[in-house]
Amino acid sequence: MAGRRPRGARPESPSEVRTIPVTRIPVRQLLERYEIAPRKRFGQNFLHDPAVCERIAAAAGVAPGDAVLEIGPGLGAITAPLLDAGARVTAVEVDRRVADCLDDLFADRTDFLLHRGDVLRLDLSTLAPEARTLVANLPYSITGPVLSRLIDHADRFDRCVIMVQREVGARLVAEPGSRALGAPAVLLRLLWRIERCFEVGKGAFLPPPEVVSVVLRLTRRPGTELAPGLREAVNLAYRQRRKTLRRTLAGVLSDEEGIVTALSALGHPAGARPEHLAPEDWPALLARTGSRP
Repeated sequence: MAGRRPRGARPESPSEVRTIPVTRIPVRQLLERYEIAPRKRFGQNFLHDPAVCERIAAAAGVAPGDAVLEIGPGLGAITAPLLDAGARVTAVEVDRRVADCLDDLFADRTDFLLHRGDVLRLDLSTLAPEARTLVANLPYSITGPVLSRLIDHADRFDRCVIMVQREVGARLVAEPGSRALGAPAVLLRLLWRIERCFEVGKGAFLPPPEVVSVVLRLTRRPGTELAPGLREAVNLAYRQRRKTLRRTLAGVLSDEEGIVTALSALGHPAGARPEHLAPEDWPALLARTGSRP
């Protein structure tokens, strides 16, 4: 469903952005007032620790007038400090009950716009096109698809601050040689610098999740793009990660001999597997096998 904002319109310029602090209402009180029971199908664990919310908003580094796209605003715990920092926030919320609550909480804010719908079904290239910063407290069930869309639309944002499961965060910052390193991390890190900011304990949520979370900051690497065929090669290699690259990619990038020669030039043995390569090795591997036009 398209976004609606019957009570106000966007400010004409950054100087018109509201600077009045948002009134904070405890999350537990909001859950009771709106009779909201967290739903497993939406992966709902509502962030309620004010200190954590302030740290996430600070990590986004927004200035007055900056436009922000927020995915999974919940009950506005991060939205409020973003607005207090002077940001103009467009939020996407799939749960009707939660969206009703947000409409009430920010009814008098002309710097807040709500889209009701599933972010995976919305066109990310046109959603809040003025927003160059993304903030997301991601339900764990959609973390993978959202990260894939960040690869698809890498030029859409300059900075992304996302909260994910700690194990997912570990994979995204894993060093070469680690079994934790996978295709999503390789592709993301060719396009983004990924920084681990801080962990968020279970007690910061209602109800507490079964896992610890971590906040990551992704900063766009200017001018970078994925070479034709690179994404397919990386995904193919990691789908068969127990095999050597010379066997997995033979006939895709080059013959086995050509792949071994390219690996050797990059300082890797003939028996190298995908996790042995650093993200920056992959474009070089394609270039040396003549796969990049």
